Amino acid sequence: MKLPTCWSCSYGFKWSELLIVMDGRKQCPHCSSKQYFTAHSIFKSSVVAVPLVFIPFILKLLNTSWTMMIFIAFLLLMIYIVCLPFLYEFTNEQQHFFK
Repeated sequence: MKLPTCWSCSYGFKWSELLIVMDGRKQCPHCSSKQYFTAHSIFKSSVVAVPLVFIPFILKLLNTSWTMMIFIAFLLLMIYIVCLPFLYEFTNEQQHFFK
């Protein structure tokens, strides 16, 4: 897995620069051009996030204690947040997931 680059100047983003992204766009710190998420990038991050919603229900079916459920859910959420910047891809124009 590698971090995305700027579509304009090929600047390699740092992991910490990609933790906070608003409205599906990020500004390149090198050339100041706007970076938008590709539809494929939105799809990848959504596919990875959907199973996280069902984990607490599955754990409850397995008679896991509430404290263990909260701990596992928190741990999986942190892993998702750490890996999320590696799923990003940028383009020069905004792409909508649904047309």
